[in-house]
Amino acid sequence: MKKKSLLFLFLSLYLNSQTNIQENYFSNPLDIELILNGNFGEPRPSHFHSGLDFKTKFKEGLNVYSSAEGYVSRISIKHGGFGKALYISHPNGYTTVYAHLKNFNEEIESYIKKLQYKKQSYQIEHYLKENILKVKKNKIIGKSGNTGSSFGPHLHFEIRKTLNQKALNPKLFNFEIKDSRRPNISSVFVYKIDSLNNFKTPAKLKLEKINDSLYISDTLKAKGKIGFGITGFDRQDLALNKNGIYSYTAFYNNKKNIEFKFDEFFFQESSKIKTLIDYNYYIKNKVRIIKLFKDKGNDLSIYSQNHSGYIDIKDIKSEYMIQVSDILGNKTKIKIPILKESFELKFPIDKNIISSNKKINNNLNYDFNFENSRIQIPKNTFLNDINLNIQPYKDSIKIENPYVPLFKNIKINFLNKRNTKGDYLAYKNFDGVESFASSKLDDKNFFIVKTKSLGTYYIKSDSISPLIKAYNFKNGDWMSKKEFLKFKILDKESGIKSYEVKINGKWILFEYEYKKDELFYKFDSYFTNKKENKIEITVEDMVGNKTKKSYTFFKN
Repeated sequence: MKKKSLLFLFLSLYLNSQTNIQENYFSNPLDIELILNGNFGEPRPSHFHSGLDFKTKFKEGLNVYSSAEGYVSRISIKHGGFGKALYISHPNGYTTVYAHLKNFNEEIESYIKKLQYKKQSYQIEHYLKENILKVKKNKIIGKSGNTGSSFGPHLHFEIRKTLNQKALNPKLFNFEIKDSRRPNISSVFVYKIDSLNNFKTPAKLKLEKINDSLYISDTLKAKGKIGFGITGFDRQDLALNKNGIYSYTAFYNNKKNIEFKFDEFFFQESSKIKTLIDYNYYIKNKVRIIKLFKDKGNDLSIYSQNHSGYIDIKDIKSEYMIQVSDILGNKTKIKIPILKESFELKFPIDKNIISSNKKINNNLNYDFNFENSRIQIPKNTFLNDINLNIQPYKDSIKIENPYVPLFKNIKINFLNKRNTKGDYLAYKNFDGVESFASSKLDDKNFFIVKTKSLGTYYIKSDSISPLIKAYNFKNGDWMSKKEFLKFKILDKESGIKSYEVKINGKWILFEYEYKKDELFYKFDSYFTNKKENKIEITVEDMVGNKTKKSYTFFKN
């Protein structure tokens, strides 16, 4: 019986790993031609892009349609992230996601508003059973928008496996997106790899464009173990956006050396983007080099074979070829002739080396205790052994090495000696940008923060309460012809933590658009008009400073 259970589990996992693509099952979620603003899998600052971004004619309010029949399985509303997002699960085992929406259709809007009013919260994460909100294919489910961490109107669209939420490339499902353009190559880099598979700053190769599909580099004189990296982008027809490249393949002497493409990935893998790019180079130059070799800690599932991608030059003459392509087969190739000799290329000298005083063994846990602070670093926080500069001071703690990524949270405790109202723990990164870190205190009066950010941590004080200002009316105005109530709310120090608005003593659902510092409400059935109406608005910042204001407006 136990063997049968194990076999069943194995088969379930195996079948779950297989992606059965059903072309033409899903329809266009918009009623306009699909033009890309962002590609699946393209590198973002801390993750892989998990869907396609569709342009919406630079405006909000376009109809968004369900791509297939199913039911609403999740509704998410956040100030940041996806903003207003809808998840629809389908009978074929997939879930589609529609994000940054302006609003939902009347049925969905009515359903979620009841929950928001019940919880008295704008932000909500709600999962639904199958029989509550069913949708048909091509049914309007909402309007396109710009909510959440979106900095221009568009529709973010995803397809996931319902069972494990694995993100799939929607292009695999045969959406009609015009694309006759080949990917563009910006630069190719070569790395010297030492016996421990470590590398330093790469050297840039000189490329000659032969035609639209082929580049050839100058002959590379090299010996020993080397690796390559590439920068580039892809453009689809009808748009100039520089989007990510779908597929990368490299050959050494006509034999496939490494291959990876963005068909699917697990969300747990997303932070490992820092192993695919040359993270050190990115921090210093703000350019993402895609490495054509697998570095330490890179266990991404995007690779088609278990090759390292390194090459060891043994032949007097050899050739390395890189091929990048989009999902429709438009290709660009780069040929690199190699001559086995000492390197002629001059590798840049790294001038940004920071001083360090702590050697961190990545296989060990660390607990540094100082007079006013404590730092706890769990094992496997980094990819390998690294050096840190840790400097405790009376009023701050410095933990520096901006060129290494963290994959686990470290914990920092800092004593709040002053114990003044409004004190909080602030953070400053290597570029000098300051931000709020934490206002949470433990029972020993230490500020606590769990973070993946190295830098300087210190105590600041915020004694200034948030700003509240009526935006589209004055106290005592008649509002009969106006659809919205709008306020500007702002806190320049620690930031906005929460807000509450009541009209005539009743909690009212106001939306917060942090990108505009705007709080707004569209009059609806939840508003009880008393002709002379009183607004009470309270805004609290991250350290507990509050501002309360009252307004009166009239409405027929």
